[in-house]
Amino acid sequence: MRMPRLGLRTTQALVLALAVSCGEASDIGVPSQDETLEDGWKAFRAQVIESPARPGVFIIEGDIAIHGEVELRRYHKEFMTRASQPLTVRLASSGADDIWTEAGKHGLTYCISNDFSSTKKEQVRLAMAEAAASWSRRVGVTFHYIPSEDPFCGDDSEDGYNPNVLFDVKPTPLMEEPFYDALAFFPSYVRDRQRIHISPSAFTPSASGTTLEGILRHELGHALGFRHEHIWATPVPEKCETPDHPDEDSYSPGHWDDARLLVGGYDFMSVMHYPRCRPPGSPGTVAQTETDYRAAISIYGLAPSLIVSAVTPL
Repeated sequence: MRMPRLGLRTTQALVLALAVSCGEASDIGVPSQDETLEDGWKAFRAQVIESPARPGVFIIEGDIAIHGEVELRRYHKEFMTRASQPLTVRLASSGADDIWTEAGKHGLTYCISNDFSSTKKEQVRLAMAEAAASWSRRVGVTFHYIPSEDPFCGDDSEDGYNPNVLFDVKPTPLMEEPFYDALAFFPSYVRDRQRIHISPSAFTPSASGTTLEGILRHELGHALGFRHEHIWATPVPEKCETPDHPDEDSYSPGHWDDARLLVGGYDFMSVMHYPRCRPPGSPGTVAQTETDYRAAISIYGLAPSLIVSAVTPL
């Protein structure tokens, strides 16, 4: 029988409760914040998935890569020490919002690896075009596909990337395929970590309605700096965790996360919300809501075409 994992905040509470219930609190003492943080770190570290293909690369929240123990500890500490409210933006190591600059937000170029089969590459091309347009039609960001760079779109090695585009779209390494449908990055990642990996499972629409385009809408949301929305669910739905793919969000205290309020409150239909974590009976589609668009526009501004339409005389 599979035993349930403990959440980070639950782990903290148990540490303190055990100290008191043993009747030796005066001898043991109440754990300091640093001690409690370390206990939480151990529980967190024990359930994080490390890539079998790339040692030292940790897959958190189901579709985000963290590189190295130092970065993983920083991620954990932010979870435990930063206060925030509910779409949410990741904080960079500097403490600033992890988003693209005014100069960079219209230069989000990418290539698509020839390592995909011809059929799957065409599916990726179409799905990426629609997913990118789903953001740029209303939000002030622009994605550009550069097909001439596809032959140089990097290999599967950690340092394989094309310096002539901002990020690569490529197949998931074989040893990582069971762990996620797709894997994304955040704006502050260094270039050799700015890539979207797509697994074979992403090409098969789910019974609930999740498609490759929907998955890529979500992943491009991460590429714009947006965190998962289901970290705000209260309580976290049990179905957010599956036996073959435990989701770290299920154990993370989202209401103490490292993000800030954008627009509105918790939105369970957000493009950044896992469909399986929604209330029973909710649609399984993955698409932006009006709350998502208002939040993204508050960060990046309106799409240039909408600005032109608003100021052009009839």
